[in-house]
Amino acid sequence: VTALQERAAIFEVIRTTAARLDDEDLDGWLALFAPGSRYEIKAYGPEIRADMSWWNSDREELEKILAEAKLHVRDPGKRLHLVTQISADLSGDRASARSHFAIMRTDPDGSSAVYAAGRYEDAFVKQDGCWLYQNHIAVLDTRKIEPFTHLPL
Repeated sequence: VTALQERAAIFEVIRTTAARLDDEDLDGWLALFAPGSRYEIKAYGPEIRADMSWWNSDREELEKILAEAKLHVRDPGKRLHLVTQISADLSGDRASARSHFAIMRTDPDGSSAVYAAGRYEDAFVKQDGCWLYQNHIAVLDTRKIEPFTHLPL
């Protein structure tokens, strides 16, 4: 029963992550990261036959980047994350989880389309009774993102 409750708590963090990104609550999103954690966006490049890292920042760097995000010219479209939790493996106060996601983008004229798709490969640490990201990695299947964004996926 305890393992089931812990997996449910981890899946709740993943759902909360999606909701905060949809609401552009960047401070709330960042609060889900443990000190010393990392965020990464990567995709496989068949041309170079290797993973490409599009964004790789520790929590400290994320704070700086996100503090300036609202100062930039930004995509006026709204995003909606659709996330399906696949698995969560527990090991004491550490856990790993895998989820699939698709991000829908609706432009100001009301047209919607899939913006990006892929999976999250996450590592969690439990601190003060709460699960927080140690590593939050968005592995994209999508390699052409238009318009590109400097907000997390």
